[in-house]
Amino acid sequence: MDHSTIASPARKPALPEHSMIVSMLRMIVQPLSTMARIHAKYGDLALGTVFKKKILFVRAPEYIEQIFNLEGKGLLNRDFMYDAKQALFGNGLINSESEVWSKQRRLMQPMFTKDAVKTWEQLIIAEAAAAAERVKLAAGGDVDLSAELRGLIQRIFLQVLLGKSVDQLSNGAQLINVIDVLSRELPLQLGVHLIFGQRLKRWIPLRSKNYRAAVEYLKTFLYAEIEQKRANPGQDLISLLLQAQDRSTGYTMPNDLLRDESVTLFFAGQETTINTLLWFFYLTGKHPAVREKIAAEIAGLPDEPLQAGHLAQLSYTKAALNETLRLYPPTSALTTQALADIELGDYAIAKDTILLLTMHATHHNPRLWPRPDEFDPDRFLDDSAAKRHKFAFFPFGGGLHNCIGKHFAELEMLLIIASFFRAFRFETDITLKEAFSVTLKPDGPVVGRVSADSPSAGQRNPNSAR
Repeated sequence: MDHSTIASPARKPALPEHSMIVSMLRMIVQPLSTMARIHAKYGDLALGTVFKKKILFVRAPEYIEQIFNLEGKGLLNRDFMYDAKQALFGNGLINSESEVWSKQRRLMQPMFTKDAVKTWEQLIIAEAAAAAERVKLAAGGDVDLSAELRGLIQRIFLQVLLGKSVDQLSNGAQLINVIDVLSRELPLQLGVHLIFGQRLKRWIPLRSKNYRAAVEYLKTFLYAEIEQKRANPGQDLISLLLQAQDRSTGYTMPNDLLRDESVTLFFAGQETTINTLLWFFYLTGKHPAVREKIAAEIAGLPDEPLQAGHLAQLSYTKAALNETLRLYPPTSALTTQALADIELGDYAIAKDTILLLTMHATHHNPRLWPRPDEFDPDRFLDDSAAKRHKFAFFPFGGGLHNCIGKHFAELEMLLIIASFFRAFRFETDITLKEAFSVTLKPDGPVVGRVSADSPSAGQRNPNSAR
């Protein structure tokens, strides 16, 4: 057979390139509005060039699904941001390169399954109930829910990670401040690296100094805690990591990786949960109809102590939480890089192109979400939910690199929401927007009025077992 007569497959066309130097500079400090403008101008796939770098902005869920699949095949990875994240996360799951990541993920995954995280349900419920009673004391007046939720999440997570009450620590306030500094400074570190590499970091010495000081404080604190656990292990997460062994390979976690994973868990395990809960109570505090519907659903739970098994009955509450995550996802975008020439939809994408999966823009895409800026939990329950692409909504990522803490975060947030709604109502008329941060945090405290006459407090589901 004459192979010379067989036409080779046509190469797919390349996307048009657009100079985006100004846009990328703006994105360092205004990521949400900048990404929205880029997609509004250039569409769901927008290829920009910045100092010879190619950066592809991706908004359509069909392309996002392809990207996660290509990562699974090893054609994309996130290693190009390694140096920018290394100072804080080392080789923790957020930053580790392929072989290390695979070993660590396989070792840690069993501790974060849907069933495994229920180990912590009674701890979460007890702390949430105590916090709810403290907030309830402010009934009839205003309360800063931000301070209470930050303290609550820290109390829970210190016990989960370290088996230690915050009351045993003299530096609880400093640790909260460190998380705030890291959240504020990290996007600048990542943004500068994404566009310029290391070249411009010397131009921001003061902010870099603050960032390094916060990293050092957190690492010093956690390293000391690890050494205590090594001498006296318990049932906390660090002790479990110390003792974990991969049954198939015998792999155990080296000391340096244990330290890196502890830093990763401490940072990632608190900040995104705090912010999501703040946005949730801000939104429900401004929408009485949603608030009352959640309260009624929670009032319908059996008249018995709260437990994780009750959460399956809270479909509307879960929808309201998902709608919160849609409007204010944990991060504005995810990044990865092409390791070879690839194809995305009808287009050829060159090797070394950086791909930004613009989560916030996808979650606000009017093609996917009618009235995208409105708070409407029903969109997760009506007929459109079944027809919607699964990556129209991806607050916990997807593919190989989906968030390992997803089940713990959902359990924690829903138990806290149920505990608070059993104890009080919260309403507010303030207006907040997203602050400049690595996570989408409110730009001010969530302050509102508390009343203790919640319809969910003290009521029984007439159909519940007695």
